[in-house]
This record gives sequence, C-alpha cells and structure tokens, in this order.
Amino acid sequence: MKKKSLLLIVMMFVLTSLSTINAQEKKKLIGDYLSISGWMNIQYDYESQLQNGGESLDVIANTFNVRRARLDFKGNLCENVEFRVQGDLAGTPKLVDGFVKVKLQKYFNIQVGQFKIPFTFENPQSPLTLEGIEYAQVISKLSGYSDISGVKTYSGGRDVGVMIYGDLFSFEHNGKEIPILTYKLGVFNGNGMNNKDANLAKDIAGSIEVCPGIKGLMLATSYYNGNYKLDNTFEINDTTKLHFYEQNALRNRLTFGGKYENGRLTVRSEYIMGDTEMANKEGIYTLKSDGFYVTGGYWFNIMKSQRIRPVARYDFFRQDVNNPEKNSTYYMVGIDWWPYKNLRLLLNYTMKDKPGFDYMGNLWQAQLSVKF
Repeated sequence: MKKKSLLLIVMMFVLTSLSTINAQEKKKLIGDYLSISGWMNIQYDYESQLQNGGESLDVIANTFNVRRARLDFKGNLCENVEFRVQGDLAGTPKLVDGFVKVKLQKYFNIQVGQFKIPFTFENPQSPLTLEGIEYAQVISKLSGYSDISGVKTYSGGRDVGVMIYGDLFSFEHNGKEIPILTYKLGVFNGNGMNNKDANLAKDIAGSIEVCPGIKGLMLATSYYNGNYKLDNTFEINDTTKLHFYEQNALRNRLTFGGKYENGRLTVRSEYIMGDTEMANKEGIYTLKSDGFYVTGGYWFNIMKSQRIRPVARYDFFRQDVNNPEKNSTYYMVGIDWWPYKNLRLLLNYTMKDKPGFDYMGNLWQAQLSVKF
C-alpha cells in the first residue's frame, strides 16, 4: 500500500504542475528549446587467460566493436519543464533515456519516464566521465547491468518509473551555493529498459548524498527494494520436475560510499551488498553477495587544450559470501587522454584474479570516444 500511495501522490504532483504551463504562450522556433548532440564509443578488446597448469592460452576476446552510438535530444518546454530523448544506434536500435523533468523548487522536483535509477555513485555516471572503460564488477552485478538474478534484460542501470528529488540545506563557498543534502526517491517497474512490469509489484530505489561542509567531498547511501519474476525448472529425476513459474523473488540492495573531486583529483569508493532470491533443486534460497571498489585519477593539463589523467581501480566482488571460490578481484590501471575537447582516448589494462583459475587473466582495452 505504501508503494501505491507514493506513486499516486507523485502522479498528482505531475498533473498539477503540467497544468500550470501557459497554453497561450507564443510558439517558439525548435532551436529555441531543443538541442541535439551525440557521441560514440569505438572499442578494441584483447583478453587472454592461461588454463590451469599453464599449458595453454585461451584467447577470450580479440575484437573491434562500436559499443555505443548515441543521439541525444534535450529541451525545455517552459521554464520549469525539461525533457530528454536519447537513443542508441549500436547493435539493435533502442531508447536509452526518455523522460520529463518538472522543476518546482530546489527541494522538490519530479522526473517521469525511463532513466538511470538513483542507486550508487557509479551507476548514474556517464561512460564519458567514468574513469575506466568498464564499470566495477559490483556495479554490473548488483545494479542492473548484468544482474546476478539472471534477468535477461539489457538495462544499463536504467528502468521505467517516476522519481522525486531535491536539495535540502546549503552552504556558500567562494560565492557558490553548495547543497548539504541531496535526496532521490523513485518507484520503478523493476524490469529494465523499454519493458513493462513483469509482475504486479513495484520496485523502490532511493539515495541520500551528504556534503559535510567540504567542497567536493560527498558521502552517500542508497537502497533498492524490488522483485523479479522467477521462472525456472529443475529436473529432480526422470518423472519429477520442480517448477518456479512466474513467482516473485526478492532483489534487495544496500550501498555506502564516499567520493572527493576537486577538479583535478578524483577518489571514489563504494561498498554494496545484496540479497537475491534464487532457485535450485532444493527450492528457493537467498544468495548473499557483496563487493567494493576504490578508484582514483588525477588530471594533468598539457599544452593548451589537452588533458591527461592516469587512473587506477581495485575491484573486488563476492558473488556468494558463503563460497570463497566465487570471489573475483580485478586490478585496473589506465590512461584517460583528451587531445581535443570532443575527442577522448582511454587505454586500460586489467589483471583478473578469477575463480577456478591458477593464473591471472589479462584484459587490454582501448576506447575512442567522439562527441558532436
């Protein structure tokens, strides 16, 4: 009932706010309220892994790939109503973002449509600003990219729903107002991008970010409470099968993190834990997972318009906290180079300590990003 009440209240605010737009306002040219931009990620991956015993080399990847090719439309219908439509033409064309923001006050605003859920620091971050080419393992596995629940939905950390957000309290620094507390609270389908809900339940995601009086320093916690459709069949013997058809299974997540950014230095770390109901031959059980990462980088200016940043990340994930053989640790180092304002080159090397292998895996990646 609480989820339904929250959804009804937010929808009433949306309708009320939209009704305040002046219908008699003179028509504007498209260029007055619409901007069009885009960007591409062109990538190369080479990944290798020595088999146990070190007798043979297994090449897992050796490929070029146009990973993303985005077109982005943004605009303002009026002073307090914004919209965004972003599509991806790489692979199968799809809608990535499609939402409307109703800006009422700095402490209360509404967003409706498809967008990134308010969960963790790293999930809402664009690939164009991320320090490395890949998101951390725990972000991918517990934040909707490649969820351990096995839901076959490409979501990119996004979902369809409605969210309220705003800034509370503030302090001044060098004449600028810096919010002390930022909150976000949303209700979502829980079934990823471009999908209707697969069950009658709704998922809730929310975050609180606090700036403790130091510009650039942010502490945060976020929570996700949701359900997904469990659809599995297990053969017990020749005559008996165990069915889990369209049963709701819990998918809950909790995070704690902190980051510091001062224009040159970036340091960020998050710990995420999750409970995911799964099924096997014995029935439904709760898989407990967790992980954390620490990432950092420092910008150096070279010549007039060029910037370069060495980056590094320690990335640890436990898919099953009760089974150490499921642990995996990645060590990444790289270079983030912007030779021009709209051109970026990322070079990453990741050493992977993966379960079930006696030797480290090696992943070499290069990614060229172009903005227009």
